[in-house]
Amino acid sequence: MRRVLVTGASGFVGRALLPALAGRGFEVHGIARAAQPTMAGVTWHAVDLLTEAGRAHALSASRPTHLVHLAWEARPGRYREDPVNRLWAEASIDLLSRARACGTKRILGIGSCLEYGPQSGLCEERTSQCRPTTLYGQAKLATAEAYIAAGAAWGRVFVPFGPHEPEARLIPSLIRSLRAGANFDCSHGGQLRDFVYVDDLAQMIAAVLDSEISGVVNLASGEVRSLRSVIEHVAGLLDARHLVRFGAVDATGVDAEPIIAADVRHLRGVTAGVPIIGFEEGAARDLAWWIDRLPGRG
Repeated sequence: MRRVLVTGASGFVGRALLPALAGRGFEVHGIARAAQPTMAGVTWHAVDLLTEAGRAHALSASRPTHLVHLAWEARPGRYREDPVNRLWAEASIDLLSRARACGTKRILGIGSCLEYGPQSGLCEERTSQCRPTTLYGQAKLATAEAYIAAGAAWGRVFVPFGPHEPEARLIPSLIRSLRAGANFDCSHGGQLRDFVYVDDLAQMIAAVLDSEISGVVNLASGEVRSLRSVIEHVAGLLDARHLVRFGAVDATGVDAEPIIAADVRHLRGVTAGVPIIGFEEGAARDLAWWIDRLPGRG
């Protein structure tokens, strides 16, 4: 039996990943800080991974053959410079060591495009120099180096969107404002990004775990879009483009980077044949999900 342990399983990406792994025949065990509602095919373990006891219990209770490590601080407006990033790096490296010691054969750590730092073009796993400008990116990169040295795989996620995304992120905040009939103030929107629908991202992660790929792999759509085009597309679905005010605020820090997008040739080697929902259909599904949950007009 292939038994996978997923940390951060109750989070934005984790929720989508669990059924993708179950669909590949894994016995799925999920880690969360608090007890979770029953989910078909998932065994939950409530532990705090920032404690040694929590990490030890997670592994002894699940006895995983496979591990996907998603858990980390990710709250918008906080995660990029939160000192807890250092604690997560230490805990993640210790989790890796403990998992290897207990016989876990396949380990995939989940990182971030912010590990790359400023780039002039597409981020490529083997040739792009990593120069992270945030504490989050630096801590993730330090963790990545440990995982790679141990022979594990490391996935760098670009810009995920979809159901259960934190409301303070771009697309949910856009939907919330426009549904309320309020103006949406944003930057010029010329920044280029790689948006990936969360269910597609989950399938990518599952495919990488289920492969023999090692080292770093970008987890992204491979489609470069301007923030302006993303905002206009979602606003158009709501017939509310007139409420968007481009250039009303200044982009700063990472948000001002001209391009954060991925070369996905390495990923394509393990995702051939994996069904993809894509941006347009993903945006429509995302909007429908949020409309059911957010107050709005009509």
